Formats: sequence, C-alpha cells, structure tokens
Amino acid sequence: MSSLKILLSLVMFSAASLIAGCASFDGLNSKIVPPTLIEKATLPPPPPAFDSRDFYIKMEILVGKDGSVRHVTLTRSTGDEQWDSAAVQRIMEWKFSPATLDDKPIQMRIIQTARVVSAQPELMDVSEIVCRTSALADSAYALLKSGATFDSVAGLFGSSVPILPSGLIGEVDIHRFPGEVQDELQTLKRGDFTHPLPLGSYFAIFKRN
Repeated sequence: MSSLKILLSLVMFSAASLIAGCASFDGLNSKIVPPTLIEKATLPPPPPAFDSRDFYIKMEILVGKDGSVRHVTLTRSTGDEQWDSAAVQRIMEWKFSPATLDDKPIQMRIIQTARVVSAQPELMDVSEIVCRTSALADSAYALLKSGATFDSVAGLFGSSVPILPSGLIGEVDIHRFPGEVQDELQTLKRGDFTHPLPLGSYFAIFKRN
C-alpha cells in the first residue's frame, strides 16, 4: 500500500444550502447553481481497519465565493481520529467553481458522501490556461493554434480565475482533475495541448510538457 495514493471519488451531492446572511433570494424566481469540484488533493493512506477495501465518508464543506474551501466537518468518520484530521487538511486544499445566485458568486455549504478508493498515481508534467468564459478560452485557443507559445498565452489570461492561476502546474497526479480532463490528458503527446475543456463553470486548456 505504500506505493498507492488515495483518491476520493464523489458519489453524490446530498444537500446544498445558502449560508445564512450571505445573500437574499426569491426562492421561486432566483437561479441557484451549486459549487462544482474542479481539483482535489489526494487523501492520506487509509487507516488500518480499512486497508484492504473501499470505504465511505460523509462531509460538510463550506465553499467560499472564490471557490476555496473555508471549513470542513466529517459528519461520518472512519473512527480513526488521526486519519480524519489528516483527511480534513487535504480536503481544505480542494478547489471548486463557486456556487452562484442569479449568476453572482456566493458562499454555499454542501454535504457530500464520498467513496474512498486506492489507486496508483498517474504523474504528468502539465501546464494550464484557465478562463472564466468559453469566449475567453476560445480566444486563448486561437492564439495557441496561430503559433503563440503556451507560456505567453498563459500570461495573458493568468488573472482570469485567481483560484486557478494559469501557467506551469508541474508534475502532478492527474487524478486530481475531473474525469473528462483526465481522459484528454491521457491521450496527449508531449508538447501538445487540449481544446478548451469545461472545468466546473470555467474553461481550461491543458498542455503536456
């Protein structure tokens, strides 16, 4: 098990609610979109009691207006306090596209049940360009196709989504990304880049270095 990293596969959103006092809304006419997980840190090696099988945890996560995790509580724990504490620290590193109320970012508290599985890490050296809209991503892609370097285009769009700055990520386990991104990265040759991909409410272009 020492060569394995632990991945967390989300099973479902069981609930999502506005934080009291952060926004006012008309329940009939307002448009509420919950946050979407766009990057996840791997969890610690499993506690001894769960070493040979998958297991489930349930958590309550407060996602801020910028998509960062502000607070985590495990509402269904493993019974191993040391592992639970380490897992909470990793979950605090997750990144979301934030919830919106009538297209404006808001804080939202979500409850998720998740299945924890063991898997071999798949390391890859990657860079990314993250854009707030599909139009911006299409513009970035057009520049790349015209011959602009990935680094120069990343510099132009680097401040579009502060929680996911564009540029070199480095060598990472690609399981941190959503499934569609993983699939695209697995088909890339070194030096190639993807077309714009949905990343929660954002759009991203990835390059394999």
